[in-house]
Amino acid sequence: MEESAPVDAGDDRTPLSDPASSRRGAVRTVLAGIVVVVLLTGFTAGGAAMLAAGELPGLPFAVGGAVAQLAAIAIVVTVLRTRSGTGDGSISRSRVASAVAAFVLIRAVLFVTFIGLVLFSLVRVVLGDNWSLLTAGIIGLMLFLLARGARRLTHGLKRTYG
Repeated sequence: MEESAPVDAGDDRTPLSDPASSRRGAVRTVLAGIVVVVLLTGFTAGGAAMLAAGELPGLPFAVGGAVAQLAAIAIVVTVLRTRSGTGDGSISRSRVASAVAAFVLIRAVLFVTFIGLVLFSLVRVVLGDNWSLLTAGIIGLMLFLLARGARRLTHGLKRTYG
């Protein structure tokens, strides 16, 4: 286990409890983000193709997939920015605070998108189109999982460094 650098009282940095674990977590987040973006490309492209063909059930895939991809990229960038440092085994408290704020914003965007897709699918069901409900449900699950991951990251940062 590496020794953490002592923290200067006037400094913004706090020592990491386990710098190696922090690096592994960042690598896992990057790999998971790449997988999520690649897998959601099919939903986004398929939804856009359906919309181009005039099929409205593709709207949840196109919009939800694009928002989910952007959220995954934002999560990865935020984690990398937060965990980047001087290599001295410490983390910046101001970066932790900005990461928590970014994760809260990401969760809000995912929630608003989910609510919008639910309202869209309910209107389409009333109009007699049940396929929109299915596509909104599938992409809604992806939005939920990303929001849950952002919430776990927020709670982890607050618990450890908050």
